[in-house]
Amino acid sequence: MADSQTPFSYDADGNIVINTTSAKIGDKNIPTLPTSPSGKYLKDDGTFDAPTASAVWGSITGTLSSQTDLNSSLSGKANSSHSHAISDTTGLQTAIDGKTTLSAVKSDSDIASAISLKHSNSLDHSNSLDHIQGTDQGLDSGGANAVTAAQTKTAYTHSQAAHAPSNAQKNSDILKSEIEAVLTGEISSHSHAGGGGLGYTIKVQALTSNPTDAKTVYFGMLPKAPQTVAGRSKVYIRKAGTIKIAEIYCYSGTAGSNEAWSLYIRKNNSADTLIATLSVAASERVFSNTELSIAVAVGDYIEIKGIQPTWGTNPATTIYGGYIYIE
Repeated sequence: MADSQTPFSYDADGNIVINTTSAKIGDKNIPTLPTSPSGKYLKDDGTFDAPTASAVWGSITGTLSSQTDLNSSLSGKANSSHSHAISDTTGLQTAIDGKTTLSAVKSDSDIASAISLKHSNSLDHSNSLDHIQGTDQGLDSGGANAVTAAQTKTAYTHSQAAHAPSNAQKNSDILKSEIEAVLTGEISSHSHAGGGGLGYTIKVQALTSNPTDAKTVYFGMLPKAPQTVAGRSKVYIRKAGTIKIAEIYCYSGTAGSNEAWSLYIRKNNSADTLIATLSVAASERVFSNTELSIAVAVGDYIEIKGIQPTWGTNPATTIYGGYIYIE
C-alpha cells in the first residue's frame, strides 16, 4: 500500500502504483500527478489524446528508411526484374557440364538420318502436293518394294473397278439343276494327285485250312481253301495298270509259333513279287505292302502264293481275306 511519504508503491501483482496525492521524498514535496482520462494517453506536450482504433497499411505515412527493421528486411530482397550468373546457383554449372552436347546428339546415326530426310521447308511444299517430277516419282526405292505414284494410282483404280462379268451369278443363286447340267457327261482327260488316274481293287480270299509244314500254297478270289498246285486260283486282269498295294489279312484260331511266313503275288505263274514276311506268334497276321509296282496288262492273271515254314507249333483254322489295288 502507498503512504503519504512515498510517491509510489507496489500492488499485489508487483506492478508500480504512482500515488496521485501529494507525496514527499525526504523533505521535498512531490507535486500531484495529473489523472489520465479513460482511454487516452499522455502526449509529450503534456496533453492527453485518444489513440486511433487501428492502422491501415495504405494510410501509414513516414520515411521508410526511418523504419530500420522494415527497411533492413526489404533491402535483402531481389528486385522484381533481375538476372543471375551461372556461378550464383550452387551446382548448376556441374549439372550443365554433365548434359549431352548438341553436336553429340547430331552425330547419332539415327538422329542424323532423320535430319537428312526432313523437308527443307518443313511440310509446306513449294508446289503443294503437285510435285514437278510428275507421277513417275518413286514412293519407295527399296528394291523389290519400289513403286511409283503412277503405279499406286493404277492399283487403286483397279481396286475400285468391278471384276465379275455382268452376267455372273452369286453362289446363293446357283441352282442344283444348273450344276448337274454342267457336270453331266464324261470327262475325257483329267489327272489326280500322285500322277495317276482312278484305280480299282480286286478282292482275294481263302477258306479255313490247317497250314502244314514246308508247303507252298496258292489262292485267289474263289471261296475255297488254299491249293498246293499253281494255276487253279487265277485272278484275271481286265484293265491294264500297275499293282500298287496288296493288303492280306490272315487269322488263325491257333496262333502257332513265330517262324518266318511269306506271301507273294505270282504273275502268270512265272514271276513272284514279295508282299511281306512275318515272324510273329499271333492269331492276327497282316501281310501289307504299299510300295509295289507290278505292271499288268489285259489278259494277265495273278495268284497269291504262300510259302509256309516248318513251325514249332503249327497255326490252325487259318483263313485269308484281302485285296489288290491296281492303278
